[in-house]
Amino acid sequence: MSEWSFLDESRLKPLNVSRAALYLARDLAYPHLNVAAYMQQLDGLATAVSVQIDPLAPTHVQADTVADFLFRVYGLHGNQNDYFDARNSFLNDVLDRRLGIPLTLAIIFMHVARHLGLDAHGVSLPGHFIALVRDARGDLYYDPFHRGKRITAVACEELVRRTSGYSGPFRREWLNPAKPEAILLRMLGNLRAVYVQQETWPQALKVLTYLHTLQPEEPLHLRDLGLLHYQLGAMPQAAHYLEAFIAQRPHEPEVPQIQKNVWAAFDRWARTN
Repeated sequence: MSEWSFLDESRLKPLNVSRAALYLARDLAYPHLNVAAYMQQLDGLATAVSVQIDPLAPTHVQADTVADFLFRVYGLHGNQNDYFDARNSFLNDVLDRRLGIPLTLAIIFMHVARHLGLDAHGVSLPGHFIALVRDARGDLYYDPFHRGKRITAVACEELVRRTSGYSGPFRREWLNPAKPEAILLRMLGNLRAVYVQQETWPQALKVLTYLHTLQPEEPLHLRDLGLLHYQLGAMPQAAHYLEAFIAQRPHEPEVPQIQKNVWAAFDRWARTN
């Protein structure tokens, strides 16, 4: 019987984002990672902060206490010096180093807040990820990358402009809770960007394979899988994915360039094999 994997975990309903993130870290970088031990560590953080919380206190007071404990007492903070370090996207590393990116820091906040009975979610803003706690008197937004600061909806608009370069009108639906599946997809997208930037092609290929498995209807994954296989010299696989991409998206602007450059390489490879 094969060992339980990230893809196994990602198919569960309901989806536990924290546990799935740990299985992803194990599959990609830490084959001996003890997922259960790190889940206990997350639950232990909730236990530690629970003694400071009055369950009868208003929601905003409880949520602020969680943020204060995690980002000031425990010391979680954003890695502003090396944002594209892959370790920032691995939940075990973030817990060990207390250093991460908005997404992984928000996952920890969400896990602890939910363990304490708060209605906590992630918010997948363009260019930035924040945490949300639902309150009958008005939603509460927290920026985990900046020491868990509570921010307003107006500040969220400014975050989007500053981190993504977007200059159009802010869409109110961007503040809606992100689905667990969307959070995992964003995590995979972050890792893909890191591995491509570092030219760590085998790891990038594994991440893209996960993305394609979770989003089989997305043609751009076919293109990227083809180009990565090409980069790794796996010509039959590259041809398979790129032909499938072109069949689905024949009018994409990059298609002529792929046909001109990559197809010529296929011809040279075929003549020598």
